[in-house]
Amino acid sequence: MIAKDLYGDLSDKDFKMISDYIYDNYGILLYPKKKLLVKSRLQNRIKVLQLKNYSEYCNYLINNKKESIEMIDRITTNKTDFFREVKHFYFLRDEIKKGFFDKIKSDKLKVWSAACSTGQEPYSLAMMLFDILKSEHYDFSINATDISKSVLEKAVLAIYPMALINQIPDNYIKKYLLKSKNNSEAKFRIAPEIRSKVEFSVHNLLDEKINLKHKFDIIFCRNTLIYFDRETQLKVINNLLSKLNNKGLLFLGHSESLINMDLELESVSPSVYKKIN
Repeated sequence: MIAKDLYGDLSDKDFKMISDYIYDNYGILLYPKKKLLVKSRLQNRIKVLQLKNYSEYCNYLINNKKESIEMIDRITTNKTDFFREVKHFYFLRDEIKKGFFDKIKSDKLKVWSAACSTGQEPYSLAMMLFDILKSEHYDFSINATDISKSVLEKAVLAIYPMALINQIPDNYIKKYLLKSKNNSEAKFRIAPEIRSKVEFSVHNLLDEKINLKHKFDIIFCRNTLIYFDRETQLKVINNLLSKLNNKGLLFLGHSESLINMDLELESVSPSVYKKIN
């Protein structure tokens, strides 16, 4: 039996208004086939706001700037894993072992995990870097950003279901994870020495003003460009490059391409680029 929708239909007009708003403010394209997804993800928000239908919600969205964050939290998909596309981690590890610190002329590696979702990517980077640099005279810091406040709250907590633990190498599990003492809770938490290396903050990749203190030697922005059209992709990449040091590395998702983009980048490995002047 199909449950009755208490808020009526999401009209084509209202869907267009929402999709245009999301594109104008966040650069994310929502095609008509996403209409049912948008409708289902906004239902509970309409209930919380005690509105009657989707048209009322559209008016509320336009007239309340703070609602923008609530809305994008519900619309965006936050798929991520620990050590996702693991060859990137191997490549970075090997670059460090081959003298990357000499190339950047610094004893502290500065990393930006852009669109970090619930934190698996920056914590994966932190575990690996902590492990290979702990016996060296080098240090690192990671800034991790996302557009969604709700996923960042989960990232800061750093508590994950035990079902994800098999994504993490065994030697890191023993060193950098804390298992729940409550046997009824199948969860683990990232160890404090790893959490302390990551600083989380809200950031929209379309914003040219980037409120991060410094430039970076490494930027991970993976599996995010796929949600943007070509024009928006170019804008996002240029924003990222404005915060990437010369000879720094940019990591994109394996399905993302910079073909025919005139950028100060040199391909050094599949979906890995070095900034050149």
